[in-house]
Amino acid sequence: MVAPLSDDAYADFVAAIADSDVQRIQSILSGTEFILISVEDPDEPEDSEEIGALTAELEDQDVLVVFSSESHAEQFVNAQADVFEDIEEVQGFTVGGELLMDYLPDDYGILINPETDDVQLIDADIADQMRPPVDEDAS
Repeated sequence: MVAPLSDDAYADFVAAIADSDVQRIQSILSGTEFILISVEDPDEPEDSEEIGALTAELEDQDVLVVFSSESHAEQFVNAQADVFEDIEEVQGFTVGGELLMDYLPDDYGILINPETDDVQLIDADIADQMRPPVDEDAS
């Protein structure tokens, strides 16, 4: 069952990230849901059903910005009010950790809970190790 992280599970997640324990990070991610902030791609038609997620550049690497709870997402939006000032309503969507890894672009890290006391970074090299294997036979 996919669910938000409890405080104890988040502490374990933080420890796994600090230890660069790929298997433990992946195990925790797979059973967790995250909130992403949706962004519109200016190159997509307005009636497109494509959903984009907020990304950033941090420490010379691209990262996907994710949140472990609605309150963390809200703290971020409030802290970055100038970024969102032209948006009437900031939209978010929930995604399970396994699906998150399926769609994480190559060479992207994961920035968790930015602008909060619980901020964590999974470096791109660690995230790449957690990526599902590519099925070369699938076409």
